[in-house]
Amino acid sequence: MATIAVENITRTATVFVRHSANCPQIAQGSEWRKCNCRKSLLLYDGATKKQRKVSAKSRSWEKAEDKARQWIEQFDPVKVELKRLQAEKQSRTVSIEHAVAAYNADMKFRQLSESTLNRARTLLGDVDSEGNVSHNGKLFDWLDKQVPRPMCIADITPAHLTGWRATWNYGSDLTAAISWDGVKTFFKFCVGQGWITANPANGARRPKVEKGNRTATFTDEQYERILSATKGDRLLEAFLELLRWSGMALIDGVLFEHGLVDDNGVLSYKREKTGELATVKLPKHVVVLLRGLPPRPFRTAVALQTNLQQWRRKLQDLFGDAGITRVKTEVGERNAHPHMLRDTAAVWYLRHGLDIYGVSKILGHSNPMITAKHYAPFVEELKQAHIAKMDAVLEAAKPKTSGNVVAFAR
Repeated sequence: MATIAVENITRTATVFVRHSANCPQIAQGSEWRKCNCRKSLLLYDGATKKQRKVSAKSRSWEKAEDKARQWIEQFDPVKVELKRLQAEKQSRTVSIEHAVAAYNADMKFRQLSESTLNRARTLLGDVDSEGNVSHNGKLFDWLDKQVPRPMCIADITPAHLTGWRATWNYGSDLTAAISWDGVKTFFKFCVGQGWITANPANGARRPKVEKGNRTATFTDEQYERILSATKGDRLLEAFLELLRWSGMALIDGVLFEHGLVDDNGVLSYKREKTGELATVKLPKHVVVLLRGLPPRPFRTAVALQTNLQQWRRKLQDLFGDAGITRVKTEVGERNAHPHMLRDTAAVWYLRHGLDIYGVSKILGHSNPMITAKHYAPFVEELKQAHIAKMDAVLEAAKPKTSGNVVAFAR
């Protein structure tokens, strides 16, 4: 039995065995060490004057005793202080670069989506296992301007983080809030690694997010202006038209290749973000545009991230050339960006009679409810069709009078 008494409060942890029904040594009692049955702990806390039984998650008596000792040590002020000092000493040797590299590697190991990894790289940067920064991200851009510059992960204070996030200048409150969540998650990881004892991001409040739908689409007139602004650039025109009519996300458009389109002009592909299958029949003029290009027309750089940045910049420049920099949403205006082409495709198909399920297949949504949530509220035609159906139901159920008796049509 492990015991500790601090300030007249006693705590104990006792190992015992829970014999299985067919254990040949069941008669030896709960203190028998040598059988292969599961071991448990009887924990008594003098502060609450309660005891409880927990599994030691082992069949080994020795490992169960280690668990009992660990439970007792959390109440030993000397051991707690020693652990804190060890963590502080270690944190002074862990650079910010190595912390970011370890965090990124852990996210890859957990097989998080590419979009999640990209968001982390944009925020924290990209660092290899040797601590070499290949992409600064917002963190290292800010760090390089600090005098003196924090070097170790333990050097970063709440004041540092408050100053850093004030420089973000995101055009979206939601993006700012999600990025702050990413900062908190990163430092939570650092706490878990024992590099710091407290999360410096916990003291700052999450940025306020306005409630409402953020779906933004280009009107037909706006899209015609954008298309005209391509000015004979066949590659840019083909990429723009592909995203507009397929509803592809930017990364899926960049990865497009001819083999994804069959002889009937049907495009089928698995979304990079979710792995869900998306299927859409492309207009003939888009198929003609694409067939006049190389097999993988939009992969113009070795690194996919570089490729994505190039096309994102080209499209945003194109929107600017067309005089469209801001688009209205329920929560105010947003900067025009490539994902609005996907939103535009979804809303256009809904307005022209395709049902929610069909548009869900086009977008590669796992559940049509996702499509309905984001797009249905903005389609007046769906609302009018819904009202027309209700009118028909009510008309069929209109009361019919017969003498003094009122009857309803069945």
